[in-house]
Amino acid sequence: MNKICVIIPAYNASKNIRKVIEEAKDHVLPVVVVDDGSTDNTTYISKTTKAKVIRFSKNRGKGKALATAFLFAIKNGYNLVITVDADGQHDAKNSIPILLDAYKRFKADMVIGSRAYAFNQMTFLRRFWNRLSAGAISKMAKRKIDDTQSGLRLITTELLQAIPVTTSRYEAELELLIKACKKGFNVITIPISINYINGRNSSHYRPVVDTFRICMLYLRSLL
Repeated sequence: MNKICVIIPAYNASKNIRKVIEEAKDHVLPVVVVDDGSTDNTTYISKTTKAKVIRFSKNRGKGKALATAFLFAIKNGYNLVITVDADGQHDAKNSIPILLDAYKRFKADMVIGSRAYAFNQMTFLRRFWNRLSAGAISKMAKRKIDDTQSGLRLITTELLQAIPVTTSRYEAELELLIKACKKGFNVITIPISINYINGRNSSHYRPVVDTFRICMLYLRSLL
């Protein structure tokens, strides 16, 4: 039987974190919140839900938060993790069963919750980058990956043990995806529902700086 935990990297997420945790807990799954140096009540609210909280004293980046949670999951004997962003975009309550079903049906090592069906409704910059990255990664991986940036994912700890995350910011998810494809792991995307299309003020993605980091990661992977 699979031992599963939900991982939520969070930074100043007090507006949404309770709802995100409760949606995950609706499936009776343990939740691990990594508070990435928040200056608001993210840790306090998370603890009131009885989620496991790992707190950084200062902001270290989403990649570092994920890497820390992955190591926690491996050390505690979990064989599957489900990552969920803290900004409330993901409909975790309805999407987690979809990820688990796809994992079983396709014997996948990574299942990415795809928002590709909604790309046309996104702002120009988000739409352009999502389509560009999906096309580029699909070509590299020699398989269709139609959403490379979604933070809602199911990942086996077997994959995580084989591929340590080395980048610290938003490019970490793409790093893991590219390396998984290159190493021959079974990576698939499957449509999931979302609560809203474009990011809110609670999203800390910096369009210019973080997009540049992701582009440089992709170019390095080609070399």
